[in-house]
Amino acid sequence: MSMQFKILLSRFLTRFGDQAWDFAVPLVLIQIFPGKMQLIALVYLFSKLAQILIGPSVARRIDNNKRINIYKLGIGSQTIAMIFMWLAIISLFIGQTEGANFSLPQYVLILFLLSIFSAISNLGSSLMDISVGFDLAVDVLPESELTTFNSRLKRLDLLTEVTAPIFTGLVFSLFSDKTDFWGFTIVAILNLLTFMPEYYLLKATQNSASYKEKISVPVPSINFLTVFFESMKKLKNKPYALVIVSYAFLWLSALSPHGVLLTSYLKDGARVSEMTIGLFRGLGAFFGLIPTFLFSIIKEKKGLVSTSKIFIQFQFICILASVISFYYLDNIYIFLVLILFSRIGLYGFSIGETELRQLLIPKDKRGEVNGIANSTTSMATLVLFLVASILGNTSNFGMMVIFSAIAVLIALILFIKFSLRNTVTADVKSGAI
Repeated sequence: MSMQFKILLSRFLTRFGDQAWDFAVPLVLIQIFPGKMQLIALVYLFSKLAQILIGPSVARRIDNNKRINIYKLGIGSQTIAMIFMWLAIISLFIGQTEGANFSLPQYVLILFLLSIFSAISNLGSSLMDISVGFDLAVDVLPESELTTFNSRLKRLDLLTEVTAPIFTGLVFSLFSDKTDFWGFTIVAILNLLTFMPEYYLLKATQNSASYKEKISVPVPSINFLTVFFESMKKLKNKPYALVIVSYAFLWLSALSPHGVLLTSYLKDGARVSEMTIGLFRGLGAFFGLIPTFLFSIIKEKKGLVSTSKIFIQFQFICILASVISFYYLDNIYIFLVLILFSRIGLYGFSIGETELRQLLIPKDKRGEVNGIANSTTSMATLVLFLVASILGNTSNFGMMVIFSAIAVLIALILFIKFSLRNTVTADVKSGAI
């Protein structure tokens, strides 16, 4: 089993469980709190706030600890947090269906704990993404294989986005005559079962002749708020700063098949069935597979930066068309189809953004800088949920559609600015010209 195969297989296993879980949670929450999209937004808002403030401090561990310790921390925190999330949601479910009559303070406490454990789970997931995709892979794979590896990694992610939501929708549908408790529990068990194989596959990479362990250098303990503000300052005037910020603006869009807000709107506002939502989410990933085959072909002709720009331009065109269809056409499915096509642009740009970070970020700063990058996307998501919580009910989702289009436009403008400054340098470093 090759090094690349071990990394990709470990990613597939954990991603399938994560995608199923991420789809199941908002479905259950909107059932518990019908019409209250702002409550779901608030849960994710506090979760993202914790990621923004603590994320850079956690990610710094990658630069100063052995990888096996990072795997234990990342996978272990995900496992423990997910168990407690399941307990919190089941408590809410029982309170709604069994007449437990929770008081308002009890509901607030449960939702607060759900937000905390969701943040812990996401921090563990982000830690693993950075450690594997931006550290381990860059050290053990030849630079000439990075584009191929990134495309394959994206395909696996998208494959899980295709299959996991459909699987989850099917499980929920099978138990719809009884209670969503069992369907939700099955998804939780499935997610838990993926963590152990992931750990052992990553641990096995250390037995390969091509494996390179970093030298661990202890660093003084610093307050996580200090780390956060100092980290943000370090983006200033760096060649990769505009890449990171432009990608973060794409996370301000609510027009994502696997997004919590759009899922809540389709379930509660448009009255779309769970199976249809699962199919839409799966098709979103299927459309995202297309650029994983196209990107390397276009890159050979246009170069890394120009190819990335082509994809983000296509995304904006599709999002703009979806806004028009939302307001002027009565058919919800045209709106959804245009969102599906926008995924081609998004995932194509994501491949380019990933490779630009891999090539431009110094080796000894991978954990720190990619931690900052994750915090910027979390900050963007935080703003998105904050806007959603202010707007309130799902009936105001149209304003989120306009907000999303503006965010994608800003992302496009920022990347065009980057391309004008860095086309030659970035493409030479990537081997494109």
